[in-house]
Amino acid sequence: MTARCPYAGLTVAEVISDAADDALVLAAGMAGRILADLGAEVICRRGRKRGFEDSTELFLSCGKALSSEGEGELLGRADVALVDGATLRERGRAGLPSVTAVLSLFGRKLAESDLPANAFTAAASAGLLAMVGDPQHEPLRLGGHQEAFALGLSAYAGLAAALASARSNGVPVTIRASLLETLVWLNWKAVPLEGYHVLPGRTGAAAEWQVLRCADGYAVLVYQEPDWLRLKAALAEPALDEPRFSTRASRLAHLGELAAIIERRFLALTRREIHALARQHRLPIGPVWSPAEAFDEPHNRARCLFEPLGAGSGVQAPRLPLVWLDHAEACQTEITVGAA
Repeated sequence: MTARCPYAGLTVAEVISDAADDALVLAAGMAGRILADLGAEVICRRGRKRGFEDSTELFLSCGKALSSEGEGELLGRADVALVDGATLRERGRAGLPSVTAVLSLFGRKLAESDLPANAFTAAASAGLLAMVGDPQHEPLRLGGHQEAFALGLSAYAGLAAALASARSNGVPVTIRASLLETLVWLNWKAVPLEGYHVLPGRTGAAAEWQVLRCADGYAVLVYQEPDWLRLKAALAEPALDEPRFSTRASRLAHLGELAAIIERRFLALTRREIHALARQHRLPIGPVWSPAEAFDEPHNRARCLFEPLGAGSGVQAPRLPLVWLDHAEACQTEITVGAA
């Protein structure tokens, strides 16, 4: 075991039933990918073809082995398992490794059910579909596989805690991670508002924060009440000094007009210029970069955000959301970043 490979010598089995929703396959894949990157031998059971994008398959399978063994053989030689509720129901807890993470859409009593649902159902139940968008149109799911990968990170966190605990040494430990509970946690701001008669929803063009056009694309206008004076200074737009924008209440009453004025100013600026203004005035305005531009963004390059997926693949992807360093490496990293 080393700092960079804390799970060296550990065998992990990913066994998700063919009937499980794609989100559980992706979540197990993410948790397994983190374990593999940190030194574990991770083995995936061959199952039905899911039809994920080639880049997703390549990202999740990096550093893993694919096995044609039966479930029983694979689970029998594993130290850790990532399974779904159907696999648990079929094999029983005694038929699984001592440290097992059980992934489900809804958790608790529904963890082993076969309800006709999917990740979109869980996202709707957690309120994520009510966050952004035009209220005149149907809700849209989040881009990519954000929900599933968040569940995978949650499952990994539980496994890491179990493996670091002396209690897991020979004593069965079950980690239960559900998509719904993960998404409720991600959307935690809606929980304190549960008692209100009107919950936050999709407000479209009436939203306080807008995606606005600029000279070469789009920028996201985000600011808090204490930022208003800095926003006016950054944009140097005389119309923002009008009485109708003097208080937050009056700005909320004229959101459409305010957005139109700021967009008119943005249209005279490029995304780089808007980004520079935002940094200069300490504003959280965000330019919308294309994937190609994100690869070349200096901050991303300095942080080594993207890395190749396997030797000779020619494909790059964002690195995993965590790395382990020993103390000397961590100190050197801090010194290097500080010097920059």
